[in-house]
Amino acid sequence: MKSLREEHAEETRKAIIKAARHMFASKGYDVSSVDEIAMAAKVTSGALYHHFRNKRDIMRAVFEVMDVELADRVRAAAAGAKDAISHFQRSVHALLDLCQEQEIRSIVYQQAPRVLGWDEYRIADESIGVAGLVEELSNLRKEGKIGDYNNKLLASMFLALMNEAGFQMAANQKKSLRRECERIFQSFLKGLSGAG
Repeated sequence: MKSLREEHAEETRKAIIKAARHMFASKGYDVSSVDEIAMAAKVTSGALYHHFRNKRDIMRAVFEVMDVELADRVRAAAAGAKDAISHFQRSVHALLDLCQEQEIRSIVYQQAPRVLGWDEYRIADESIGVAGLVEELSNLRKEGKIGDYNNKLLASMFLALMNEAGFQMAANQKKSLRRECERIFQSFLKGLSGAG
């Protein structure tokens, strides 16, 4: 059980992340100041610096929270699918829908990669995304929908494909691009059905 002090610290951290997330989505990372984030979170600058070293550190926390939420929302959208292939198709469909949301597009696919740098962005994203994809691919293999491949490597490659779809859709909101991304996912999966 957490002490009152620990609970207060956790609530303070959540308030800072929530305020920063709103500010980064509405104003952008570059023009949002640490002092403004602290004020919006209703905490002192000292309290903010107790939890985060700098604004970049806050962006990493915002990105990680949003990445977990994104994975949870995709999982929820795919729940109840009758088989592994339907589950995968629902997951892809949900992810592409979510890529069109302004906050996700702006923070997850535009600002976070630039602010954190590709290596840090990729490490943080893989720690969240690969495990779920490994499970999804294992289920596809059990149903004979894909051949015998290294699950972790294949999951990393799928995650790269998903991220690239997100980056492309963040830059271009045309419906035709979304349809093309979905078609590529389906073709990629179909191509994996042969023996590995």
